[in-house]
Amino acid sequence: MNYKLNILALMAISTGLAQVNFTNPDEGAIVSFQTTAVDSKILKAEGSPYFDDHFKYGQILVNGKIKTTGNLRYNAANSELELQKGQKEYSAVLKRNYISAKIDDKLYKLFPYTDDSNSETTRIGYFIPLNQGESKLLYKPEKKLRRGRTGATNYDRTVPPRFIDISSYYIQIGEEPAEKIYLRKKYFYDILGRERIKNLIKEKDLRLNKEEDAIKVMQYINEVTSAK
Repeated sequence: MNYKLNILALMAISTGLAQVNFTNPDEGAIVSFQTTAVDSKILKAEGSPYFDDHFKYGQILVNGKIKTTGNLRYNAANSELELQKGQKEYSAVLKRNYISAKIDDKLYKLFPYTDDSNSETTRIGYFIPLNQGESKLLYKPEKKLRRGRTGATNYDRTVPPRFIDISSYYIQIGEEPAEKIYLRKKYFYDILGRERIKNLIKEKDLRLNKEEDAIKVMQYINEVTSAK
């Protein structure tokens, strides 16, 4: 079984090589290409590039205002928003910082961030902001395709390619690129300042490994900042 061919096929899908096909001229401002969905099981990959394979009713926003509505889903492996077009086809939403989408009341929006491997390089990706304000906790839903392995002998185990969850959290201050963190006190102390939040954490008995408690810290920081 040639897993390299499977991986190349998946990569070809993600590049959107289909011809641009706008059935509605108004959609030309928000979608980039139309293609046909392919079942990852056919390509012998385990798992899914989606956290939810099903399209759900949502809204595409331009500059924060509703541009169009329809059935949407988020491709966490390709970092793309997909707008359903019929039973088997979909359009990819253009990646522009003024275009965002709401699916299940979750806002998917592009933010600048620094990459783990090169903190000097700023990238752009989709995040779900977990709070409003100058200081934001961002959740980055993400999957990657782990390469498969063909057993060299009959005794070696063959491992198919597999989609794995590599989702993570970031903090953005103002318009600066977001920085990756883990839900631990150390990271909040380093970015927000230990003296600013240590009393709050103690008084409220917050556990920063819990998303809801981490959000409370961010809300507190914004309240303090806006009160000055």
